[in-house]
Order: sequence, then structure tokens, then C-alpha cells
Amino acid sequence: MAQRHKSTIRAAIWPLLGTMTDACLATQYAIAPSTVQHWRIQAKIAPYRHHGNTRRNYRAVLQHHPEGLTAQQVATTLGRTRQAAFLMLHALARREVVEYVMRPNSLRYGGRAHLMVWRLAASSKENTHHAQTD
Repeated sequence: MAQRHKSTIRAAIWPLLGTMTDACLATQYAIAPSTVQHWRIQAKIAPYRHHGNTRRNYRAVLQHHPEGLTAQQVATTLGRTRQAAFLMLHALARREVVEYVMRPNSLRYGGRAHLMVWRLAASSKENTHHAQTD
């Protein structure tokens, strides 16, 4: 009986391998992540990776907010953790796609005196492929 149940779960999971993390898939079907990983490796399917559109997504969010956003606001918009957004914003800053600006914090009350706000870099704005209007 247990073997039949396992084969039913395996048949349901098989098409989903590589479309999400092994841990997420295992949680949905209440099985061990190592089992899902074993099945994925057995099927010769690469592990789930975020799409290559990540830079484009960050750029699109910041294009809609020329005044800039904090790392937490970017993370919330993209559905990521603040730490992941912060690391990606720093990587994009090294490539001169985005820049940060320190702004005075009007809600200071014993907190930080300045907020770090991220926005598209000036050189990045010049490289956009939009027609200029007079």
C-alpha cells in the first residue's frame, strides 16, 4: 500500500521537478526534500534557479519609482527577502545600473538619521531605448 501511495506522489511530482525548489515541492507533498532531490537527479533535471530576468525586474521596479525605493520596498514589490534584494542592488550598483542616495529620515525618533534609497543610475537612464520627445 505504501509503495502505491509513493508511486502516485512520484507521478504527481515528476512533471514539477525543476520548476520550483526541491524543499518547496517536498513541503507541498509532505515528503522528504532528499527524496525529491533524488528523483530530480535521477531524471537528470537541473535544480530550480531564478530566471535570468532578475536584473530586468529590478530595473523595471526602479523605473516606475524615479524618486527611489528602499531595499525593503524593492524586496516587498518583487516578493524577495530584504537581504536578497539588498545583495542584488549592490551587485547592480557595481555594474553601474543602479545607485543609492542617502536621504534624511524625517521619521527619525531614535532611529537612523538617513535612509538609503536606490534608484536607476544616471548613465543607465541615458541608455534606455525610448524615443526622446521635445
